[in-house]
Amino acid sequence: MRTSVFATAEIPSGESYHTLARTTRSRWWTPPLTLLVFAVLLSVLWMGMVLAITIVSVMGGSGLAPESMSVGAIATLAFGLASTALLIPIVFFLVRVVQWRRFGSLMSVEGRLRWSWLGHCLALAVGPVALCLLLSWALSDTLVAGTEPEAVSSVALSGTGVFLGALLVIVLVVPFQAAAEEMTLRGMVMQLIGSLVPRESTGATARVLRSPWPGILAAGTLFACLYAAGHPGNVWTTAALAVLGMAMAWLTWRTGGLEAAIGLHLVNSMVQYTLVVYDGRIDEIGTGAVVGAGLPAGAGTPVGLFLTVVQAGLFALMVVVSANRRGVRRVSP
Repeated sequence: MRTSVFATAEIPSGESYHTLARTTRSRWWTPPLTLLVFAVLLSVLWMGMVLAITIVSVMGGSGLAPESMSVGAIATLAFGLASTALLIPIVFFLVRVVQWRRFGSLMSVEGRLRWSWLGHCLALAVGPVALCLLLSWALSDTLVAGTEPEAVSSVALSGTGVFLGALLVIVLVVPFQAAAEEMTLRGMVMQLIGSLVPRESTGATARVLRSPWPGILAAGTLFACLYAAGHPGNVWTTAALAVLGMAMAWLTWRTGGLEAAIGLHLVNSMVQYTLVVYDGRIDEIGTGAVVGAGLPAGAGTPVGLFLTVVQAGLFALMVVVSANRRGVRRVSP
């Protein structure tokens, strides 16, 4: 049977996660074209989100909207999270149209999101996240006490309705926001690096680029580098982002998919954003004051870096042990 020229490329067999984008349709110009189209689409997305936020801010500041302060705060939260969540259709377009392969090959070596494994990773993430949250509260009294004024809860500040409205936005949008960041950073970036060298290439450079470590390094540190460029003085948050990113990138390669990274990112973000909203700091989300990269509580301090190392290490150990027991596939069939 003749294969249609419009058919997507099949997932290459016997390949690790980081090389799944190196299909029969991959060419030397595919990675740079992917980056170019991504930059264009991301610019359009950002301009649209800035325009939407500006309109909402003007309406809130001028009192044109009912209960303008409450509506504006919740709308800012929703736009801040949705701006990242909307990376999902962009990444889908890049994988399916520009790279001309199945979108499932971005999710795992099995060509799909492994839902049962994702649920298991979510359950595994609860313990390390809860442990670091308790440690953060315990250590804050002795190590970082007095660094910030005591926060006033949004319940006391703006009422229960604002808190519940913001909490609803978090529950509905954060899962997509966490998945979008992992699809982009741990998924697309790692597989782009893995597709740079054709299969038939030989030599030391080809062997290095075929190994998972260039992809793990790029996917693990890219967000930390971007954050450092915009916030050069916050070295502790940058270091924590690099530690967590490297751990999640390594787990993505080690387990053959994004499920583990999404699991920890999602649980961390749900806890972090809920605490931020409860503390009455809704406006800080999306401005850089609150980092939406799944960091544990206490980010931005030496204690936060310590907690990130503990959390990432404990979660990685639990995931690897569980993956070995469950026989999670590491290479494509």
